Amino acid sequence: MGVETYANSRRMEKSLRLQNADLLTEYNLLECDLARPKVKAADFHGKDAHMKFREREHQSATLCTLTMTSNIDSTGLARYPVGTCPVLEPATGATLVDAQGRRSYTTSIAFGPTIGKNIALAYLPHAYAEVGRELQIQYFADVYPVQVEAVGYKALYDPESVKPRS
Repeated sequence: MGVETYANSRRMEKSLRLQNADLLTEYNLLECDLARPKVKAADFHGKDAHMKFREREHQSATLCTLTMTSNIDSTGLARYPVGTCPVLEPATGATLVDAQGRRSYTTSIAFGPTIGKNIALAYLPHAYAEVGRELQIQYFADVYPVQVEAVGYKALYDPESVKPRS
């Protein structure tokens, strides 16, 4: 009981990433916004590659938090998508593709009860990773509007910042 709360919705409201869902080997630590401010002096496996990623002016993609601005399907029913959904450019309906040829899709998606919206995490190409940007996701045969709420690691709701009532 409560697995969905801890495994998805609450962690997504707080922008916590899940290994093998949001943290994928084809993306680097800077793209998922988990890189530390400094790199340790000691040598480690992958350090050269990591240092090259850090030298880039910007990353090809960034893990962003999206919210569905409407979850009503073409028949008028409210939908609560799960799984991976392609992220689309509204003007063309094409799936977004970053500079390395990786297609954008939701890595996690769940209803966030505290904020009252469906929340999704998705890697967006650099040009699309901006707060307020309106995009779309496709779930089965329907397309739904989404908005970028956070670029990188930023909580939509953080219970630790809420003051208890007196």
